[in-house]
Amino acid sequence: MATNIRPPRGPGSALGYAIVLLGAGLFVTSCFLPYNGFNVLGELTISLYQQLTLGPNGSSSDLGALLYLFGGVAPVAVVATVGLVRREGRAGLPSLLVGAVAAWSLTWIGVLLRLGTFASWEVGFWLQAVSIGVAVIGTILVGFGRRSEVKDSHDRYANKEGADTDA
Repeated sequence: MATNIRPPRGPGSALGYAIVLLGAGLFVTSCFLPYNGFNVLGELTISLYQQLTLGPNGSSSDLGALLYLFGGVAPVAVVATVGLVRREGRAGLPSLLVGAVAAWSLTWIGVLLRLGTFASWEVGFWLQAVSIGVAVIGTILVGFGRRSEVKDSHDRYANKEGADTDA
């Protein structure tokens, strides 16, 4: 007789979700820090947010800038938050996190490679690169935590089946 009781989330999984959330927070912070330095009439530094919102933009352009900056990291942060608040493991949550982090991180690695060639790199650029790495590491920890949960669940089920046949 099988039961559908989910095992509690492992400590590696909870730590992984927290690390992913930290990476997402660092990414958002990096958008407001000096990102690029330009040598035009002296040293000028500008944040990525300023690069996208300064100038004669309409409200739809500002909305586009916000979606460009935060539209990818928002689902990552939401999935990580749900993973942290849920007391029991959710079967599809690690896979959802892997997909969200993969899509977001690959896009922004491309942006970093493209934007990083035009000007000097400032603290915002480096923090953004680190934040993506932090989120990827957290996602890997969630995956390993999930693997150990599944293994423990299979072991418990096998032990229970063995105990049921002995009776």
